[in-house]
Amino acid sequence: MKSTEQTSISSTDQQFTYSSLTDCSQIPLYHEPLEAWVETLDGKDPYTTKRGAVSLHPEVFGAFPRIDILHWNLYWQKMYKVVDWSFAMTKQEKRGGGRKPWPQKGTGRARHGSIRSPLWHNGGRALGPRGPRTYYFMLPFMLRVRGLISALTCKFAQNDIHIVDSLESLPSDDTKFLEELCDSRGWGPSVLFVHESDFAPRNITVATDMIGHMNIMPVQGLNVYSMLKHETLVLSLKSAQLIQERLLFHLSRPDDWRANGKKVRPIINRPAPPKPLEFLAPSVTL
Repeated sequence: MKSTEQTSISSTDQQFTYSSLTDCSQIPLYHEPLEAWVETLDGKDPYTTKRGAVSLHPEVFGAFPRIDILHWNLYWQKMYKVVDWSFAMTKQEKRGGGRKPWPQKGTGRARHGSIRSPLWHNGGRALGPRGPRTYYFMLPFMLRVRGLISALTCKFAQNDIHIVDSLESLPSDDTKFLEELCDSRGWGPSVLFVHESDFAPRNITVATDMIGHMNIMPVQGLNVYSMLKHETLVLSLKSAQLIQERLLFHLSRPDDWRANGKKVRPIINRPAPPKPLEFLAPSVTL
């Protein structure tokens, strides 16, 4: 009876195959497709100005947002502008105090050699501030890349990224027209327009010049602080493609990409490609 039960269990095991998924590298990566509407600036109706949809890469616009990296980027951008100008003169830099105030002995007073000693009032500072002092430091490159990706991901998840076919499609340079356009589409209260080159179109430049909460920026100057400072981010189609291409390039480049002929280690520890599953079917002799 014991051998019969063992035989039935063994035959059941042979009907199924078991895969060893203990190694996470065997699990294929899957990302949901990301798409965004491509709009135009030649009208105020948000429903009639859509030209189509564009696919966005999930590693740039759908990554895991790192709030700590966003904090470091904001701290870095704020601190490299700070300069401490406080300056205190030492004993040698103070005017006067060249002679001894009184003889060394015979007066009953404490021994002093100069009235500009740090012990005296209006004397020099021994360990005072020696400005100007800058608080600049260089944030690691990959933290800056990850900061841009986290900011773009947060903006896209909150539906605050809008893509237009071109910033040149704005028909007028009237400030009121641009404000009404942004209000009708729900952009605001602050808007950042990103153009693909340093030379922005005339209409969008003149229209945003007199509006304090609307700014225009080239794609080369896009940064975390500006994206988080503005509520809505409006990208031209070419600038969105440039941002995606450059960030994907930096995500996949090696650590030392300038090394000539040397073996380098990748920055991103990507999981290994899927391997053939090893089927574990116990061999049982009937």
